[in-house]
Amino acid sequence: MTLDYRKERIKNLSDTWGGQLENDLIMTWKIPNDLFINFQNAIGLYISKAMHFNFSSDSEQIINLINKNRNDKTNVTPNGGVVPKLEYQLEFNFLLKSWCEIISTMIKPDPKLLSLFRITPNIRIKFGEETEENKNRSLNTAIPHSDAWVEGPFGLNCHVPIFGDLENNFLQFFKLKDESKFKEEFLDTSSTYNKMSWVLDYYEVDNEIKPKKNFLYISDYALLHRTYRLINSGTRVSIDTTINSGDHDVHPDRLNEYSKSVPKIGEEVFIKSKRSEKSD
Repeated sequence: MTLDYRKERIKNLSDTWGGQLENDLIMTWKIPNDLFINFQNAIGLYISKAMHFNFSSDSEQIINLINKNRNDKTNVTPNGGVVPKLEYQLEFNFLLKSWCEIISTMIKPDPKLLSLFRITPNIRIKFGEETEENKNRSLNTAIPHSDAWVEGPFGLNCHVPIFGDLENNFLQFFKLKDESKFKEEFLDTSSTYNKMSWVLDYYEVDNEIKPKKNFLYISDYALLHRTYRLINSGTRVSIDTTINSGDHDVHPDRLNEYSKSVPKIGEEVFIKSKRSEKSD
């Protein structure tokens, strides 16, 4: 059973990179204020280009504009992912540069502990009310799930709340009811989240953890999570992505999204978006 290994891995990352353990399988790392502000502005600018409104450095105003342009789905998936396109690839690279600076700062005490880095993170808009298009999707992130079901068993989730109603619209974590009953099959790959719903019998909501602004959350795939909204919640913007530590493979379909080191965006690497927002 790998549960002890997973706990030791998170503890080692937290101790080495200067994080803090939220529990045995989740660590947090405080993002320096200057890096977080740069990242927040980069995300706001990126979303403004994708949703076709004028950028504002005021996060409350950004949320208001996102809500106002909710029906502009040209570059936003049903699950809230803001998709990079040819027309605003410079803003996308500006965002990636800021994200890479955050990760590089975090891992600086020992970069070798990071074995795989996902180059293109997901920028998510989670509206206070779920979109109709997403309600019945088999990979709706409001369904409790592990990223192992689509990524392979040994990755690590990265989650950063950016702005919006983070108090009432947040990433909710689940913990094992009885760790002695953990099975490796909990982390099998699956074409849908619903096919793995039997795993939920072994988990319960972890009410001790609610992600906070300015913090990066790293969690093992052995824990489940979901998008969770309280009644009358507002819109939230966050980033979610994955990294890896140790000698582990990722799903072959995802391999080309990863790098063995954190690239210097704009200096050594430029990510090009080939698809236009005008394309079908």
